[in-house]
Amino acid sequence: MGLKYWSKYWPLKSPPVLPLQSLLITALVGQILWTMGLVGYLSLRNGQRTVNTLANQIRQELTARIERELRGYFEIPHEINRLNAAAFARGEIDVVGARYGEPLIYQQMKVAPTVAFAYCGSSRRGEFFGVLRSPDTGELQLSYGNSGNNFLRDYYSLDVVGNRTYLVDKADKRYDARQRPWYGAAVNAEGPAWTDVYIAFTTGLPNVTASLPVYDRSGRQLLGVCATDVVLPEEFRDFLRNLKIGTHGQAFVVDRSGGLIANSNDEPLMVENGGTPRSLLATESSDPLVRGTANYILQSLGGFESITKIQRLDFDLEGDRQFLEVVPFQDGFGLDWLIVVVVPEVDFMGQIYAHTRMTALLIAGAMGVAIGLAIWASRTLSRPVLEVCQASEEMAKGHLDQQVNPTPIREMFLLTRSFNHMARQLQTSFTALRQSEATSRGLIEAIPDLLIRARRDGTYLTIVGRDRLLQVHDDAKFLPGSQVQDSLPSALTEQRLHHIQMAIQTGSLQIYEQQLVVNGHLQHEEVRIMPLEDGDVLIMVRDITQRKRAEKALRIAEETYRSIYENALEGIFQSSLDGRFLKVNPAMAEIYGYDSPEEMIASITDISTQVYVDPNGRDIFRAHLAQTGEVKDFEYQIYRRDGSIIWVQENTRAVRDDNNHFLYFEGIIQEISERKFQEQELKRKIETLQIEIDQQRVEETVEQITNSSYFQDLRAEIAKINPDTFWS
Repeated sequence: MGLKYWSKYWPLKSPPVLPLQSLLITALVGQILWTMGLVGYLSLRNGQRTVNTLANQIRQELTARIERELRGYFEIPHEINRLNAAAFARGEIDVVGARYGEPLIYQQMKVAPTVAFAYCGSSRRGEFFGVLRSPDTGELQLSYGNSGNNFLRDYYSLDVVGNRTYLVDKADKRYDARQRPWYGAAVNAEGPAWTDVYIAFTTGLPNVTASLPVYDRSGRQLLGVCATDVVLPEEFRDFLRNLKIGTHGQAFVVDRSGGLIANSNDEPLMVENGGTPRSLLATESSDPLVRGTANYILQSLGGFESITKIQRLDFDLEGDRQFLEVVPFQDGFGLDWLIVVVVPEVDFMGQIYAHTRMTALLIAGAMGVAIGLAIWASRTLSRPVLEVCQASEEMAKGHLDQQVNPTPIREMFLLTRSFNHMARQLQTSFTALRQSEATSRGLIEAIPDLLIRARRDGTYLTIVGRDRLLQVHDDAKFLPGSQVQDSLPSALTEQRLHHIQMAIQTGSLQIYEQQLVVNGHLQHEEVRIMPLEDGDVLIMVRDITQRKRAEKALRIAEETYRSIYENALEGIFQSSLDGRFLKVNPAMAEIYGYDSPEEMIASITDISTQVYVDPNGRDIFRAHLAQTGEVKDFEYQIYRRDGSIIWVQENTRAVRDDNNHFLYFEGIIQEISERKFQEQELKRKIETLQIEIDQQRVEETVEQITNSSYFQDLRAEIAKINPDTFWS
């Protein structure tokens, strides 16, 4: 209104400029003089008329203050939605891919403590992206759901500048933003909208969501919806409690169904009905004044729904006169509540009588004090405002390191503190922006790709890294302003133009590969085409010849390994720590008597009990592996599928990852039953031969003894002895 107003009355010259200090002194002194005169005049009136007038003033002031407080809470969500919608439309918030954008919403949440959740949903597949305030810790967290996490929303902690750090939680149910009430409310309204009020069970406070549809630049295509959850904070109840509503007066806010949104006492605003939380009705309030006022509105005014304008009434409650004011509160976006202020008449009478007695004595002194205070207040108020204006002018000139000295006045202190914080944030943002630009330039210079910005008709606008693929693109023809066909064969030209059109039409990344013959050698290139907002495209070309060669070599190596694995005579296997075969080759299955590897893997679920003849064999095997990490030439007996027993020899090692974590056992087994049989037969023959050799040695020893001269002489002497004579 300001510019039109001044141009109407002063069309040929600038509007008069008044000093703030003089304006404040004039306004404050004039208001004080008027107030003192009015109070003196009212003190002479009879008590009842004074009570009525004062009651009306207090009711109007209270309802106006409450209305201003409510508007302050509920204008912020729409401002946040407008900011987020603009950022969404410009691509500064990646709602679909969730790759960036959380610092923008984070800063909004930091400066708006009454906001519980700020987010956006995409119309493409219902993707979701936003920042919430944790109800348990108050910590700000990033939450998003898209095809990357199967629409199961991830929750990330945020650092002090709003960047995601680590995953803290994950939802277990899929989330489609398009199915939510806030999304439908904005789409149906085709503009800003509110959802119905609902009560948060954990806090007992009402919640409501503001939402706004987001369209593309044409204004016809819906991109999605941005929304903000508002929790009417406990501070608002404190605000109502601290209002001077007489001694016993009450102020409360209700919706059109009579449910309490907020009140000035401490009773809970939520009750449970069969396990389901709902708003406490004003007629159910534990406060007699609130309950009686609500019943009077229902009986005398036709209910809460029928009130369309301000109502100032008097009524009796249990014999006491009550002053009532009901003010409809609407924000133009769907909120439709009632502000109710009720004050008993008895609260005014004592103050009025005392005021009447003291008015005459205090007016003279109060006038002088009031004028002095007005001068002091005006100077105190104007000084920080002037400093803020001067600092703002310096910041506009590029001097961002500005600070304003704080003042003892709370509002001015908050103003200067907010300005200083904004100045620091602005300086930090500019520093971060310069660093980001330097990082982006470094990344562009570091990547090996050829970067091209082109129009939809194939005209090259900007070329970065043009020296990276000069062996393919002719240097003389490959310049900004040239066409695709100037530097590429016709077939590749048609292919590139086709993908440029597809990228612009679909709005999605196009990836394809092309082949060129360079100096007699085939060269492979990967081309990526990304649509930009202004209808141009970004083309990235990368030489992938080495990767293609590596892929071909890898396929040959894999085929060679598979041939060895399938045709080996020895059994090759992989097994888990809990005793199951993971992989076996055909030779392994044949050794164990199975028709196929698949049958063997399915049949053997516990190697230690189904394979080893000696159950302790598996423990001995694992003990060797624990000591050295491998086992060589380990021989043991196994059961085949038909129950027969054979001997095998095994060489096995433990396979671990880069962090030394166990993955599986890998080894080779060959059957040695024939060799074992031959070894046992040879051992038996050796033992038999040893027995025969020992018997022959005994016989030879006996023969030597009996043939000796000593044995012959002894034998002759024995023959001479008469046994009868010898024993007698």
